[in-house]
Amino acid sequence: MTARAELSTLEASGLVQIAAMEPELEYLFRHALVQDAAYSSLLKQDRRTLHRLAAETLLALYPERVRELAGVIAMHYELAGDAAAAAEHLVVAGEHALERFANKDAVAFFDRAEASFSPDDARIDLRLRAALGGGRVSWAFRGQDEALGRLERALAFGEPDGDPKLLGDMYFWIAFLRRMRGETVASSDELRRAVDRAAEIGATRDDPVAQAMPAAFMAVGMMFSGELREGTRMLDDALKIIAPRADPVSAALLSGLLTMGYARHGDFAAADRTIAVARKLAESGDPIAALDVDIASSGVMIERGDIAAGEAMATSCAARSETLGALACAVPANVISGAAHLARDDAAGAMAPLERGEALAHIASMGSLQTLAEGMLGSVRARLNGDPAGKAGWDAALERAHATQDRHGEAVTLWQRAVTRAHARPPDLAAAIADVDIAVKLFEEMEARPSHARALRDQASILRALGRVPEADAADQRASALAAEIGLTDFPTPRG
Repeated sequence: MTARAELSTLEASGLVQIAAMEPELEYLFRHALVQDAAYSSLLKQDRRTLHRLAAETLLALYPERVRELAGVIAMHYELAGDAAAAAEHLVVAGEHALERFANKDAVAFFDRAEASFSPDDARIDLRLRAALGGGRVSWAFRGQDEALGRLERALAFGEPDGDPKLLGDMYFWIAFLRRMRGETVASSDELRRAVDRAAEIGATRDDPVAQAMPAAFMAVGMMFSGELREGTRMLDDALKIIAPRADPVSAALLSGLLTMGYARHGDFAAADRTIAVARKLAESGDPIAALDVDIASSGVMIERGDIAAGEAMATSCAARSETLGALACAVPANVISGAAHLARDDAAGAMAPLERGEALAHIASMGSLQTLAEGMLGSVRARLNGDPAGKAGWDAALERAHATQDRHGEAVTLWQRAVTRAHARPPDLAAAIADVDIAVKLFEEMEARPSHARALRDQASILRALGRVPEADAADQRASALAAEIGLTDFPTPRG
């Protein structure tokens, strides 16, 4: 009896049914219990033999569809007990899932691939590909520590003999993740080594993208430490080289950081241009890249003064992040949403997003955002429950800001603490003016012009409450002039 006749007999008996006629005839068991019973009736060795035969048949019949079928082929090799053969196809399946933006599927494939390597597996580049793919995508779901562990373990195994392109890409991601943790080139030997190795490999390969990466990371470090004008200029120059040549995810991440740098500087025309570039990079269809662009847009709106619109977008982004399981997106979305609530003097509304943002920032090791979340949570708790309730948050934020040279986080924490103490009952105006004076000075030195204008406005209010009217008037005039210069929409439009 032929196979076709046997299948017809099974179909007639109601055990199987046709699943598809094109491009090939496919059958399915009518019920999972029937499938389980048939499978269980086979001896273990027979099962393994059939799974190996299935994998080899797929490879022989469909060589042009190997990437598409890699996940199924890998599964058959795993069930055949051949982990080494499965590993190769699991890596291909993970890369194919990444190309389709199926990020959670990709992580699962890369996890299985890494678990399939034996200690003596000599396929160095395959191991590097698995770690690189897993690191690129897993940080958004599981945090930077997990992604860094994958990358650095693979490098320890494959650094001497690995493909230079793979090694350069891995060092880029190590540098990016360490920078996002709040590390700086000055304070972290690991970050400095990653940046230096990426540059060395790029020079050896004559790769302009790899050679531009050190400048990009130096620029990001400068922006976080408060050198906004020079940092944004350097990152913009580096991105002109990186964006057309690097993978869209890397370019989109750096574009988002540049956007926020421009917004903090008050150069909203440049921020809008960079957002447009980032949106184009995200047009590939990656939902997380698109989400990153919307998060950056919400931050720009709030810096500009469009608080309600920015809050609505950030809150929506926070919900989308949770749906996608994108941990790295949920952190900034929640922190931006909380900041918008605080800007509207809605401490109760700020509590939930800031608590969520702080908790996730801790898990994801996103140092600068954890600093902002802790500092603002200190102000929220103090406004709702009195000054002592905020002390732990303020102290933690300032300690981290000093340790990581995060002048922006320090300034925001002091500014929010000043406003909170000025509005306490009774107000502590002496402590408030001391804090806001330092914050104003820091914002001015950083050229963080939107925050500088708003801190000046609050400084004027505190000075007026202290009876120092001429100084208050001068601070108000400076605030209004700066707001008009950069186009802040939450200040009154000047008359005349």
